Amino acid sequence: MQRDIGFSIRRIYDAVDDVDALRDVLSGLCERIGGENGILGILMKTPGPLPFALLFRLDAALMPTLNARHLNNAWRQHMVTLPVGIPAASDSFVSFDQVRRTDFYSEILEPWDIGHGALFVVDNTPKFHVAMTIHRSSARGPFTPTELAASQELLPHLRRAMQLRLLLERSREQEKLALETLDKLAAGVLIVDSDARVLFANMAAQEIAAARDVLVLNNGTVNPRQREQSDVFRRLVGSAIAGGPGGSLLLSAPLRRLPVSALVTPLVGTLAVSLAAPGRRGAAAVFLSDPERHALASTEHLQALYKLSPTEARVAWLIARSASIGSAANTLGLAPETVRTHLKRIYAKTGVNRQSALAHLLATATVTRIP
Repeated sequence: MQRDIGFSIRRIYDAVDDVDALRDVLSGLCERIGGENGILGILMKTPGPLPFALLFRLDAALMPTLNARHLNNAWRQHMVTLPVGIPAASDSFVSFDQVRRTDFYSEILEPWDIGHGALFVVDNTPKFHVAMTIHRSSARGPFTPTELAASQELLPHLRRAMQLRLLLERSREQEKLALETLDKLAAGVLIVDSDARVLFANMAAQEIAAARDVLVLNNGTVNPRQREQSDVFRRLVGSAIAGGPGGSLLLSAPLRRLPVSALVTPLVGTLAVSLAAPGRRGAAAVFLSDPERHALASTEHLQALYKLSPTEARVAWLIARSASIGSAANTLGLAPETVRTHLKRIYAKTGVNRQSALAHLLATATVTRIP
């Protein structure tokens, strides 16, 4: 029984975010025009395999052969010349007898018992075609004009749905790149909702939370370990999500020499919307700076970037933090003259010759983590 046209259109738009619905759309189109199976894919205008192909009632095991040897087949050569949204029968370009004498038939069509195709260009962009073929066996004969016309009410909707799907996938790729970039930062980054549920935590933030001295992560919710700091943190998150400026606080612990600084800021745009749970509004970003971890990361970066020895890197970090030669010597258990010798080597390797320049170098060298 043929599907109601309204149902078919609804399923087409369901396919914007649901690949199973897209397969159902192909099934409905096959049913509507008397086809038996089909394929919907992106055909690049430069040589190469199909970057996206969705099959209905076809064996995916033959796709590598199609990609390797038969993308430029007799059907495709004619299909890509079609106007968008105007279907054509394969037999109007090349007869079944002609196709049957090709490797395309023996290696691709015959194993699938395909003799005839209905060819569609769903969309045409500067870089690719969105194309579709619906097939049936040689016993069923060519597709008729009446059968092809039955598809045309649905094709504009399919074109729009595919455009929306590609935009959505591009947006998701951009979000993925953004999160991967945040993960490489040396500073901790948390993205939280109004209940302080963690929507994203980069690697540095996970390491800070794993120590459990200033932050506690329970059941996906983050809170400062100290109760009074937790209340302030929740207020700052609520303020940021409500459109306020957020704010900062220091997260301390009894056994810690230096506190972790936390900066809470509003997060707006598509990333905030996509990460937030359904029905929840907005998100806030929390940037965490841990001086104790920063020192380790800084020395690792300096060793990697400027070929400093471990001792030279520690001297550089102390001097960059405004330590005197005497205090650096005392901290490291070295003679002041030894520290001076290390400092001369540091200046020679890094190309700077002042304490302020070394401090600037250190700050810019530790934006990202050592891989």
